[in-house]
Amino acid sequence: MSTTQSGIEAHSFDHIPESERSGTVGGQFKFWFMVNATLITAYTGAVGSLFGLGLPASLVAIVLGTAFGTLFQAFHGAQGPHMGLPQMIQSRVQFGSRGAVVPIAVAAIVPIGFSVFYLQTGAEAAKSLVPVSVNPIVVVLGAAAGVLAIVGYHWIVRAEGIIAYVMVINLVALTVAALTTLPVGHLLSNTAVTATGFLAQFGAAAGYQIAIAPIVSDYTRYLPHDTGTRAVSAAVFIGTSVSAIWIESLGALVSLSFPDLDVISGIRQLGDDAGFALGTLTMVVAAIVCLVTAAISLYSGSVSFLSGVESFRPIRSSRSLRIRTLIAITAAVVITGLLLPSDMLTTFSVFLSLLGYLLIPWTAVNLTDYYFVRKGLYSITDILKTDGGIYGRWGRRGLAAYLVGFIAMIPFFSTSLYTGPAAHALGGADVAFVVGLAVSSIWYVVSMRSVDLDAEAAAVEAAPLHTATIVTKPRPAELITEGASYDS
Repeated sequence: MSTTQSGIEAHSFDHIPESERSGTVGGQFKFWFMVNATLITAYTGAVGSLFGLGLPASLVAIVLGTAFGTLFQAFHGAQGPHMGLPQMIQSRVQFGSRGAVVPIAVAAIVPIGFSVFYLQTGAEAAKSLVPVSVNPIVVVLGAAAGVLAIVGYHWIVRAEGIIAYVMVINLVALTVAALTTLPVGHLLSNTAVTATGFLAQFGAAAGYQIAIAPIVSDYTRYLPHDTGTRAVSAAVFIGTSVSAIWIESLGALVSLSFPDLDVISGIRQLGDDAGFALGTLTMVVAAIVCLVTAAISLYSGSVSFLSGVESFRPIRSSRSLRIRTLIAITAAVVITGLLLPSDMLTTFSVFLSLLGYLLIPWTAVNLTDYYFVRKGLYSITDILKTDGGIYGRWGRRGLAAYLVGFIAMIPFFSTSLYTGPAAHALGGADVAFVVGLAVSSIWYVVSMRSVDLDAEAAAVEAAPLHTATIVTKPRPAELITEGASYDS
């Protein structure tokens, strides 16, 4: 069944056959640039100011944290064209068809949670333009985002491609306004820095990027399978890191310049001070961008949700199933948005920390397996089996690595809800992500030494649909065997 039939996508958790793949690396760059090109990203850049961090230290922490977190996005991005599968269903290899429900549940909550913040941020931006309360705007934006998510991947990419040019123009204008109207020189002279503040900003920037990792292959899977691994990784890395660093830096500058205003109000004030109705235009663009980005999150949330359900009960991906699922998720997101606390920055900071803690062990296990253990040699046929095929229902090694990594992180947690003893000893600095990545990766590599990967490779190559060993520039005959397909 064609993805574009009737203008509404039918695919969800299933494999995308080569005949339905399209798109370019350049298009992916624009897409991933826009994923972060929302005002909510500016909130992330304001975390350092909450800890008294000066502008120079905040900028360094933003750049380093973004680069670190985006590496994981980029590595996940290369999995899409290679496997043709959405991100989280790939986890069945490491965790088993049912065991994968653990990371999949987290991955479903992540984009759905982000969509709540996108709608709330877009509504706050629109509220400054029209004399109505936030709630009806959340409802309208949510309904529109739900419709865009329902029509699917191709329309989302088109919408992102169009608005990308508008957003770049707007960001350039805001940057010029900031450099000419704000006390940048004075702020740059503030060299205040603390380990706690630096690590808080570094962790927020890194966590914001890592939180996007579970959705990357949802979109790169539509690229032709011979798309170069390095090319798609570079498109994801450069696209998301450029927009994140740009907007987070702007958020840091605005939060320090307007300490009595929240970030959105500060950006609006910056635009108003610059003239040319820049403040008003920025709010219009922000509302539209948040709508489109919320649609991306709803789309990926539905994919992860259906992947989890299919692990326990065989279902067939279809257009009607996608529509029903997205309507239900959109309704839940809108209701949550209406109940979101008003202290958005504090809530979002805690949310980022919690997401990072839950996602780090998963990304460590998934990438370690893909690049260092099985090296991309997977049976797509078995991944799509409800019983897990050669990978089984429960991947005890992957689950153990995830659990051990998460437990090892707990003493290093540092949030307003809980601060572990190790974090206390470090003055509140948050290095939990480093611990989780290292422990989960090492534990998984060691535990996989007892697996007969040669025998598994023989079974993979006998499967009707499978991948081959990763190569820098994949060749069609080596990359995938189209002996069978899993259509919607």
